[in-house]
Amino acid sequence: MIVSYETIYDMNWKPTELVLSAESIRKLAEVEQLIGKVEGLHLSRPVPKLRQKNRAKSIRGSTGIEGNSCSVEQVEAIADGRPVALSKKEQLEIRNALEGYDTLMSFDPFSIQSILDAHRTLMGKGLLLVPGKFRQGPVEVYVTETQTRSMPDWKTVESSMEALFGYLKNGEDLMLIKSIRFHFEFVNIHPFLDGNGRVARLWQTRLLMEEHPVFEFLDVESMVFERREEYYRQICNAQNCGNVDCFVSFMLEQIRRSLASLWENSAPSRNTYADRISIAQQAFGKETFSRKDYCRLFKTISPATASRDLSAGVTAGSLDREGDKRTAVYRFV
Repeated sequence: MIVSYETIYDMNWKPTELVLSAESIRKLAEVEQLIGKVEGLHLSRPVPKLRQKNRAKSIRGSTGIEGNSCSVEQVEAIADGRPVALSKKEQLEIRNALEGYDTLMSFDPFSIQSILDAHRTLMGKGLLLVPGKFRQGPVEVYVTETQTRSMPDWKTVESSMEALFGYLKNGEDLMLIKSIRFHFEFVNIHPFLDGNGRVARLWQTRLLMEEHPVFEFLDVESMVFERREEYYRQICNAQNCGNVDCFVSFMLEQIRRSLASLWENSAPSRNTYADRISIAQQAFGKETFSRKDYCRLFKTISPATASRDLSAGVTAGSLDREGDKRTAVYRFV
């Protein structure tokens, strides 16, 4: 299967070819199936404790790939304002990442200015001299301990980024494929002096959130961190062979692992009253809703269970009720 760009861009930059292997197609199908299972049980917004843990794991993963020595527990401590035994630079990286992931929805995934803002968030406050601006000079990156690779001429960065974002806006590939191709091409263009990897990973998450909100709470970066040597190897393989399939296959596997972990940790049998009420509060906000609306949200429970949940919510003081029996409507306090 050959995946190609439908729009030809009048730019110096050209996309790396992608010929999907049978293995990649199989993994893509598995990921799509898992997304359907998770969304079918309304796990697109996992219970708060799991969301917080996965966010900490994502930040530990993305900063850890770049050499930060933090643990998940230390990320959680910094988020809570507690002291940790890390260098000032490492703590700043984590605080910046916490801000970036906490404000993910504020970034426009199809805007170059927005990705500059994201870079300023992740690399600002002293990490980089000029955050939020494309590089204005040559740069080399290490591909082995002794070998470096020269990245594209800095004068082509702006036009290359315009072409890449043109693909995001107009390309017809599935968003799963778009997000992975963007990740690879962004690292390949290397538009910033530093912070390219962590911005690429953040932006892939933001792109996937456009169609599947569950990706805001997955820990894909943590899965990549566990296989970081292979991550860099597959980037190099794609650069050397001129086909992105090996990197696509690798990233699809990390997405599959993260979705499978969420599914296993949020199985229907563990979806308790407290979990359902928490999910409902996020879904309905301050809007009024009926028992029928609640049942639509949780298709696997009976009307009797819905009534018990809502009555318990009223008794606990988390819900207000107006009307009686069939005319009753509810609102979260």
